[in-house]
Amino acid sequence: MKQTLFSATLDNGITLLGEELPGVESVAIAFHAPAGAVHDGQGRSGLATLSGEMCLRGAGGRTGRQIVEALEAAGVQWSQAVSSSHASFSGAMVARQLPEALPVYADIVRRPRLPEDQLEAARQMVLQNLAGIEDDPGHRVMTALREMHFPAPWGTPSEGLTADVERLDGAAVRDFIAAHVRPAGTIIAVAGRIDWDDFVHRIEALFGDWRAGDAEAVTTGPRGPRLRHVPHDSQQTHVALAWSAPPYRSDESYEATAALAILGGGSSSRLFTEVRERRGLCYSVSSGYQTHRDFAMALGYAGTTAARAQETLDVMLAEIDRLPGTITADEVERVKARAKSGLVMQQESSAARAGAIARQWYHLGHVRTLAEELARYDRLTVDSIEAWLAAGPPRDLTVVSLGREPLEVPRALSA
Repeated sequence: MKQTLFSATLDNGITLLGEELPGVESVAIAFHAPAGAVHDGQGRSGLATLSGEMCLRGAGGRTGRQIVEALEAAGVQWSQAVSSSHASFSGAMVARQLPEALPVYADIVRRPRLPEDQLEAARQMVLQNLAGIEDDPGHRVMTALREMHFPAPWGTPSEGLTADVERLDGAAVRDFIAAHVRPAGTIIAVAGRIDWDDFVHRIEALFGDWRAGDAEAVTTGPRGPRLRHVPHDSQQTHVALAWSAPPYRSDESYEATAALAILGGGSSSRLFTEVRERRGLCYSVSSGYQTHRDFAMALGYAGTTAARAQETLDVMLAEIDRLPGTITADEVERVKARAKSGLVMQQESSAARAGAIARQWYHLGHVRTLAEELARYDRLTVDSIEAWLAAGPPRDLTVVSLGREPLEVPRALSA
């Protein structure tokens, strides 16, 4: 499959990325500013999310309502999100509408009005989302797991904390935007039916005169405790556990994600088969992988009843312990087939590709071609996965439970 990738860097430090997808009629654009939750600061958890919400409530000469009307008049399916590392403003549309949408996004990123009379409405949006999360015990246990396992502030929940969000004011939002929404570190990615030279010319006209200094580097602190029980009066118990894994930028991340897929990546995985199907211990069980640029974690999750929670955890730990030395060729081939199929199908979505090339640039400093990705999966073998497991077996586990009673965790696993 022929693939055409582009990249350029403006004089002010903005990185431009592009991928031409000739088989589609759409185009997707993603603006990633280095204004993520890691910059919230002590006692201000949720500041990045509140600030991102405020950027859409008036920018340039438009009110918040006029921003929405302008984007929807251009047929843009738009979204806004905040992660640990970035504030993102994205949109997908018919390709011919891109020139109409770009000035709107330039105002959102460069010239947010941050109207004081909209602060309370924006705050309520953030608080409502937090209230919804509070009603989702699975999300709560995974949030606690990330907060404990990753070093501060990389485990900070991007959605924030209710008590902190309630205290934030307009000055905090304005200071945050001024300090962290800046050209250096900003990534603008476009994918679909594109004219790259025209796109670069338009972005230079809209962003080329944007000037600001570099932001302060994030100071990485200690990680949290290894064990935690979160009391929750329910017939259900949710269990989450994690151990350190190589970050995405490491070649070994392929072996790590393959091992985790074999462990709990679908209905043919070992955890699903043993914990859910054979023993009927839980209604949901899985394992996965989450990465920052410098560190990552392997994780496992199960949702079960209070009566069967301890046995569920025990069997999960046994399956994790059994993994090294037992990988089979059939398991590896299934994982490779699923991964390669996902990569190929991603090429059919302009939005997926815009997000993917931006993430790769952030983690790697370059974009891998589809051929490079497929070749790397082709090199996965039983021996390469086993070598990774042997060199870094699961140890120093972080374990979180949410339910009525705490669970017993073998001390050796969490020491």
